[in-house]
Amino acid sequence: MNSTTRSAPASSPAYLAVLRSPVGLGVATSLLLVAVIITDILSIASGGYLYDLLRSLPDSAAALGVVSDAENRQVYYDLVGRLQSLLYLFTGIVYVCWLYRLRDNAEVFAPGAHRRGRSWTGWCWLIPVVNLWFPRRITLDIWNASRPAEPRVPSRPGHGLINLWWGFWLAEGLFALGGGVAYEAAKSIGQTNASIGLLILSDVFDIVCAVLAVRLVRTLTHMQHIKLLAGLTVRDGKTEVQGGV
Repeated sequence: MNSTTRSAPASSPAYLAVLRSPVGLGVATSLLLVAVIITDILSIASGGYLYDLLRSLPDSAAALGVVSDAENRQVYYDLVGRLQSLLYLFTGIVYVCWLYRLRDNAEVFAPGAHRRGRSWTGWCWLIPVVNLWFPRRITLDIWNASRPAEPRVPSRPGHGLINLWWGFWLAEGLFALGGGVAYEAAKSIGQTNASIGLLILSDVFDIVCAVLAVRLVRTLTHMQHIKLLAGLTVRDGKTEVQGGV
């Protein structure tokens, strides 16, 4: 009786993809996401501190300039915001590098099974409208390609984590954009406080999103690491396991 075997090819000629360990980039991405969570907490604390003071001031633009404590708190809040932006940028670069590594491996695991080419792994985050669903679609395809080969493995994961992470990512982006525009355009204490409220809410969403992202990074990295270690090949009609790829 002939038995059906599965193998992971060493490379994909169409894309020149090669298998490489995602563990190092996964660890770096997770650590940076934890740093993002810390800056979000600092932003919530400094924003709440400023918000609490502004509530006791008259609703006029001049109040911010005449109350030194309010000005100092706003300077600190703006400083934390700039630190957030810098860390977001650096984390985003490392995250995309990690995701591209996984996409490269996924092309080897399941050649031709992806809806988007590898170049979209990076560009999709920068193109308006496209960035609302392409990253999720690419991540889902990577997830599917990285799942255990055996269809009845109990630990075989689903897509719930990705969908939850992406939902919070979109919500955070919406509130951050609205709050940022309102904060820059604020002409009074009331408008400033309203914008700070939106930004604090976006920070809360971002914390949840970052926690889910850490889970996603750890899970996908582990899935591909296990698959890399398995290194399934077919020799003489039998499936053998190599001790590292």
